[in-house]
Amino acid sequence: MIHKQTAGLDHLRSIRDGSFKLGLGIDCDLDIHLRYKKTDFNVIAGHANVGKTLGILYYFVCLSIKHGIKHAIFSSENEIGGLKDDLISLYTGSLVKDLSDSDFEYAHYFVNEHFIFFDSDKFFYTNKRLMNFRDIIQVTNELEVNNLVIDPYNSLGKVDDIKGNTHEYDYQVMSELRMWCKNEKKSLYLLAHGNTDALRKVFAKGHDFEGYPMPLVSADIEGGGKFVNRCDNFIVIHRMTQHKEMWMQTEWHVTKVKNTKTGGKPTYKTNPVIFDAQKNLLNFLVYLRPDIYDQPPLNPIDPLRGDKQIDEIDQDMFKKIEPNQDFDVVDF
Repeated sequence: MIHKQTAGLDHLRSIRDGSFKLGLGIDCDLDIHLRYKKTDFNVIAGHANVGKTLGILYYFVCLSIKHGIKHAIFSSENEIGGLKDDLISLYTGSLVKDLSDSDFEYAHYFVNEHFIFFDSDKFFYTNKRLMNFRDIIQVTNELEVNNLVIDPYNSLGKVDDIKGNTHEYDYQVMSELRMWCKNEKKSLYLLAHGNTDALRKVFAKGHDFEGYPMPLVSADIEGGGKFVNRCDNFIVIHRMTQHKEMWMQTEWHVTKVKNTKTGGKPTYKTNPVIFDAQKNLLNFLVYLRPDIYDQPPLNPIDPLRGDKQIDEIDQDMFKKIEPNQDFDVVDF
């Protein structure tokens, strides 16, 4: 099939008349590098236990509050109670146990209005097989949501009518997911784990972070480069869990942005976006890491609580805080 000669004309006119729109931001330094776009296929990779859960959920809560984005979440490795606990805590800025009855009810209503969760266990016991990606997108097509999350890719069942080896199978799945985003006008965030060899990579001798695990690169994830080849945006989430001062700083490395005209661009290797966990892990300060990593950031902001400039923030914010095991109990 061939496009008509007028295809794409509306897009060109929007550029000429100034009505061309950028993707949605959350009002912090992350917007420089990553924007929410309603038809984008996003792949997120990272080692286990690096804080993907809280960071991603916080980002989604920001999108829901600021832009009304609704999400469908397939998360086969996390309990729904734990996910809702995190979402309510991030939304309110308080621990669930400390909320009044009315505040809890309101927050729970907000979560139910903006987040729908797949019951993969019930599907398995009913159908005697794991959910595959076609099962998930078929259900999502019937939901009034803007965004789909699949966590993780390697927990999905196989589609029997896709033939070929594992490499060919994955390419077919990536292609179908990409086309689904464009046709259904929905975004997708697909989470992938690193391969075994990537777990062994550490910063070289003489580096500021000598001996600590290195962030993944696109070729490090299970299945290799096919994921970054097919997606619109590729994000690596990383955290040095054993670093005395930086264990609470989750790095977001944006390594691919297919369409920079609608906003976003890759981060520099030494300047990832930092999600800096605050007291009780109820919120984050978001900023770009300075060139000198142990210097205070220029523009730390908690997008959910308002624009807090550096001189307005508690002077203890950069001091070491004691590790809290809750930070690592789930991997989203």
